[in-house]
This record gives sequence, C-alpha cells and structure tokens, in this order.
Amino acid sequence: MSTGLRLVLWIIFVIMTKYMVFINTQKTKVLVVGGAGYIGGAVTDILIAKKIPFSVYDKLVYEHQYLKPVDFIYGDIRDCKKLKSILPKYTHVIWLAAIVGDATCLVDEWLTKEVNTESVKWLTRNFKGRIIFASTCSVYGQNNSILDEQSPTNPISLYARSKIEAESFLVKHPNALIYRIGTAYGASDLHARVRLDLATNLLSFRAVHQGKLVYYGGIQWRPFIHVKDIATAFVNGLNHRARGIYNLTTENYQFKDVALKISKITKCKAEATEHPFEDKRNYHVSIDKAEKAGLLKGLRYNLDHGIKEMVSLASLCRVSPEESDVHFNDRHLATLLSANKKLWSRTRQQ
Repeated sequence: MSTGLRLVLWIIFVIMTKYMVFINTQKTKVLVVGGAGYIGGAVTDILIAKKIPFSVYDKLVYEHQYLKPVDFIYGDIRDCKKLKSILPKYTHVIWLAAIVGDATCLVDEWLTKEVNTESVKWLTRNFKGRIIFASTCSVYGQNNSILDEQSPTNPISLYARSKIEAESFLVKHPNALIYRIGTAYGASDLHARVRLDLATNLLSFRAVHQGKLVYYGGIQWRPFIHVKDIATAFVNGLNHRARGIYNLTTENYQFKDVALKISKITKCKAEATEHPFEDKRNYHVSIDKAEKAGLLKGLRYNLDHGIKEMVSLASLCRVSPEESDVHFNDRHLATLLSANKKLWSRTRQQ
C-alpha cells in the first residue's frame, strides 16, 4: 500500500471517528443524579463544555439553592414514581447521589441503606440505558498489597458495605460502568460547596488558619484524585464500551507524605501525633485496567495542584475559617436531621 493511500485512509478514519462521536453525542441525553453536589458540579461543567444535553436531579441536601443555569429537577432518589416518569427521557444516568463517608453513614443507618443500596437496586430494575456509578475504594478496607479490581474486598465500615451491595446489583446490569473512586480533593465548580471532610482539603485549610499541621497516623496508604479528574472520567465513560468495575485514582500516597507536601507549600510545621488514628483503612490501588481501556484520557491534576487550590481559598478567606457544618457531610446531615426529622419520609414512594 502506497504512502499516499495510507494517508487518505487515515484521514477518512479520523473524519469517520469524529463523525461517530458527534452522532453519539447528539443521541445522548444524561440525567445527573446528585448533580448539584461536589462531584456533580465538575461533571456538569464538562457536559456544558462538550454540549452534551443533560438535566440535574437533586434534593439539595447540601445546598440551599441551585443557581447553575442548567435544566434542574428537584427530587428525592427514593421517589420511585417521579423517577419512573423521568427516566424514559434519558439515554444515560450518572448516579452520584449517596450518603458519603464512614461517619456520615452512621448518622442514620436506615437512611444509608435506603439511599446507597435500595435506590440503586431499584434503578437497575427500572432503567435499561447506560449507568455510570460512583462507588469507592473504601471497599478494600485494610490491605498492604497493590490492589486491582480482582483483589478481595475487605469493607470495615457501613459506607463501604453499602457500596459493595450496590455494586452487586450493578454488575448484573447489561450496561453499567462502576468507578471505585479514590479519596477526592480540590475545588469543584463555582456553585458547589467546598468539602472540608476530605483529608487533603482539611489539612491544607488548617495549615493556613492554624499555622501548623497536626496529623494522625501517617503510614496509611490512600489513593487520591482531584474532583475534576473524577468528573472527566465519568464523562469519558458515557459512550464507552467499558462495563463492570474500574478503580479510579491518579496517585497513591501515605498520609505523612501528603502532610509533608502541605507543609512544604504552606511553610508551616507538620507534626505527627501519637494519638491513635481511628480510621483503620489502608490501601493503594492500581489503575492499569482503566488506563488500558482509555477511560483516563484528559486527567491532568496532581496533589500539589489541589493543595495550592485549598491554600489559595483559605488564604483569601473565600471559605469561612469557622469550619461551618455545611462543609462536613456528617455534621451537616446530623444537623439537618435533628432540626427536621421529617426531612426524609420513612416510606419509599413507589
């Protein structure tokens, strides 16, 4: 085959590939469930940039209002009747809604099971389109090996157990992509709250406002990923062939190394405490499967970038130095439930 013919065939291939992407995008309509939240803010920014039609479905548990100029549906994910009337309008669902975090799940264990497990089981039985689901690397619990998707799970919290149970329903679905997400960090979009119940964010924030950095433990491993990279991977997965479970992270660090990075950037002293560290999780994960599948294209942030983001926000007091409850999932949910016990009905709406 001549060089000229090869070039012509390559040009045709590139044009057809871009055309097929265009066609797929035109057919795609996404429902971002939990889209007003921390990860959802970054996801919707990318969907807007890529001109992919979507709607946000959210109960606004962590937000008092939603001002992003996109299509918005206020709703509870346990409202089966409402969801059943909405879902046929969409080809894809990005499912981010959850009670997130070990401490948060213990605030109301019944609610955790309803939101994290039962709602997902209902979704798999009532939606045949593409599902992109947010699970967690916390399912690995304690393990000193480098873990891939075939490694045994070892959940040591209600949060992890609820996600494993949700995964058990999704792996039976014909078109579900499950991301086991590492520890998130960084700032999302201009509308979502900043989360301070995430290790990197909180330690960076306190390094600025307290002038020193005290951390517990230090030898535990965690996989870390910027919230915007999480969002990129979710959008990458929309019209991808990948099914099943994929680890999603970019870097593995021990906590002591995270603390030292923050100390270097903020010029504050880092001190390890001998106080027992209550969180027993310890794991670092492999992302070879996701990389080989091409799901990680466009991921571009590292821990230093996220630390500098938090340091900038804290230094300019763009996040209140009082550490109000809204920045912490468990504290905010506990406050809401104590103030309004009828916030969630105990009856699932069929």
